[in-house]
Amino acid sequence: MLQTVEAIYDPQKGVLFSETVNINAPMRVLVTFMEQNQFITPKKGSAQALLTSLKAHALPKAAQLSNADIEAHVAEIAEGWNS
Repeated sequence: MLQTVEAIYDPQKGVLFSETVNINAPMRVLVTFMEQNQFITPKKGSAQALLTSLKAHALPKAAQLSNADIEAHVAEIAEGWNS
């Protein structure tokens, strides 16, 4: 099973996980290094941190849907439920 966990790598302290992680044996991991100015450490349950992160990593304009497109998609799905 794959599980993604946010962490900070500190050269003096090593990997510092943002939540409790129980590792009982050696395990393979994937590590992605992010540029420092793109790194945001939201606190668990913080709506403000989530909004800040979303603003910092917005979808490209080409991938953003208009309100009308979203409403049409929701209506299409709702019609499927009523069928």
